[in-house]
Amino acid sequence: MDNQNFDAIVIGSGLGGLTAGALYAQQGKRVLVVERHDKFGGAATVYQRKHLEIEVGLHELCGFGHLDLLPQVWNQLKLDDRIERLPVPSFFSVKKAGGHPQQIMPEGWNEAKAAALRLFPQHKHGILRYFQILHGVRNDVFRFVTSNKTKWWWLRNGPILPLKFRAMFKYNKVTVSQLFEDLFGDEEDIKFYLAANIGYYSDRPQELSALFYAIAQGSYHEGGGYYIKGGSQKLSDALVDIIKEHGGDALIRRTVTNILLDDNGRVSGVRHEKNLTIGKRRAPKDKLPRQAYAPVIFGNAAPVVLQSMLPLEHQQAFMAPFNGKPLSPALWVLFVGMDRDPKAFGVTEYATFVIPEHCRTFDDYANFKTAFSAEPGHTMPGYVFTDYSKLDTGMNTKSRYFAVMCGIDDMNNWQHLSEADYYAKKAAWETALLNDLDRQFPGLGRHVVFHEMGTARTMNEYLNTPMGATYGFAQNAPFIQSKPPTTRTAIAGLFLASAFGSHGGGFVGAMLSGANAAKQAKKWAGQHLPSTGATASKQVLAEAATN
Repeated sequence: MDNQNFDAIVIGSGLGGLTAGALYAQQGKRVLVVERHDKFGGAATVYQRKHLEIEVGLHELCGFGHLDLLPQVWNQLKLDDRIERLPVPSFFSVKKAGGHPQQIMPEGWNEAKAAALRLFPQHKHGILRYFQILHGVRNDVFRFVTSNKTKWWWLRNGPILPLKFRAMFKYNKVTVSQLFEDLFGDEEDIKFYLAANIGYYSDRPQELSALFYAIAQGSYHEGGGYYIKGGSQKLSDALVDIIKEHGGDALIRRTVTNILLDDNGRVSGVRHEKNLTIGKRRAPKDKLPRQAYAPVIFGNAAPVVLQSMLPLEHQQAFMAPFNGKPLSPALWVLFVGMDRDPKAFGVTEYATFVIPEHCRTFDDYANFKTAFSAEPGHTMPGYVFTDYSKLDTGMNTKSRYFAVMCGIDDMNNWQHLSEADYYAKKAAWETALLNDLDRQFPGLGRHVVFHEMGTARTMNEYLNTPMGATYGFAQNAPFIQSKPPTTRTAIAGLFLASAFGSHGGGFVGAMLSGANAAKQAKKWAGQHLPSTGATASKQVLAEAATN
């Protein structure tokens, strides 16, 4: 493309960056996306192996309840006109080792409450309080976030915030473990049932914010879970299409090496170069370095990755707000292709959480990631088995059935191994995990025709996240802080649009962080740029382009 002047540049093409870019494009802005991989989407992608279409990251998408923020973004982008959402038939099932009967958590707020009361009638008071707390927290947070917080609003409401938003403040400093201890004491089975999917958010209930948990878990109960027909790649591609339809461009196999700043320390563009597919061990013969210019940059990456792209003298100021923030856990995945439908072997639900026998208390979830610290033995990690054949995904229609096993991992289990030792250990664990799957669903193992495993080390390389942190920063208590995560950065014109941004990780968190980044960028541009549109960008960047 001859014209390398844009209104905004997106570094990386995960859902956060693509959402920011698409929303900014809708404002009449010309946006460039630069992606180092050979597909757009980050974790929201689909790839093929041996005639099998493999979903990389999406199990079930929440965020569509009436107390959720995602519908505003989704509707503004008119995504239902471009993709089809498939409702998941049930939230999840829980399969505990030791002969315990499988327990199903249905979709729907009232249905979930009724199921919990039917299975655990002795905990009626705690169950009713639990769902009341989830609803109260979500209601308070939604009212607070959507309030028009003018100066007069703060003067009127500031002194009485803890009274006006009682549930939000009451549970802000509470962890999920503390919440469950208060409601159910040392009765562990009810905790496993209500929060078997705790790994969607964290590996440590002892630290996970009850406030964050209530927002996210309540969203599944209220609005349901969804998969996207054709895979999450459809969502990523739809966002790229919006950017292109508004005059923008999107590049693959290009790595941003430098964020360019002007004499005032404000972003002016990026330098990027060609690379081969991620995972290749050699560099291209000609990296074809290029520069593109824009007064706004959306960083769809971890702060530490963006830091390395900045001039040295600006790195410390940029990283200061992020230093010391704990990371979310990493994940392992095992993609499984089968030549028979898993329902023939007792797989009845879309998502089945397998709880190993050694996991006796709810807080033992924190130990799942340690299983991979050694070679396979008697201790197996817990995991979720997601059977995509339960939905009409429009994928894998040629007598192939796709599922994924997924659980918590730790980069320390893998990062110090040599290449040979790493692949040998990973192969051993693949076999052990498939054997365990066959124990859970006898006979299924004989019909596995394809399997491929990713570890925390894979997440680190593929998603470019520190220590393989899949959900950005950890959402620990207290959730509301004096200096909360933000999309704005210390570098004028640079906005964080990723799972490390203002709304946390996961598909929904990344999209909301991207939406907030686009909103903040619009506000900033209105205050600091002389006019709007690509013509204004040329004005602002004229000097930088000649340097």
